[in-house]
Amino acid sequence: MKKLIISIMMTILCVASVSAQSERAYINFENKSGYTMTLKIMYASGGLYSTISLPPHSSRTVYFSKTNSFHLKIKAVKGMSTSYHDGGGLSVTCNSMEYSSGTMTFMMSEHGTGLGPTISAKEFESNY
Repeated sequence: MKKLIISIMMTILCVASVSAQSERAYINFENKSGYTMTLKIMYASGGLYSTISLPPHSSRTVYFSKTNSFHLKIKAVKGMSTSYHDGGGLSVTCNSMEYSSGTMTFMMSEHGTGLGPTISAKEFESNY
């Protein structure tokens, strides 16, 4: 049985802005793999912020209007293979002085395991 190796590279830049009141923080989520990924962006305090689907070799941008802490849950699917993962924490800054911007990239291959600790399908489906 082949195992997945998944690596995440994340770069979040904090950018000062003269007119940050009209700016919004954003993160571009980029899937550089042949897997379809579903990302659940959860408030760190509980509750769902957003769910995004990333087809293979695609990207999506998510915008944030205020400073907050989040937690990611990840579902990766390719053919009959599905895995669920704890994607870790994420902090976003968005105020009158600065805002966060950056890219989180997901890359996967057929060798080994990765993408953070495995979670159950039930835990992934929970919005808490």
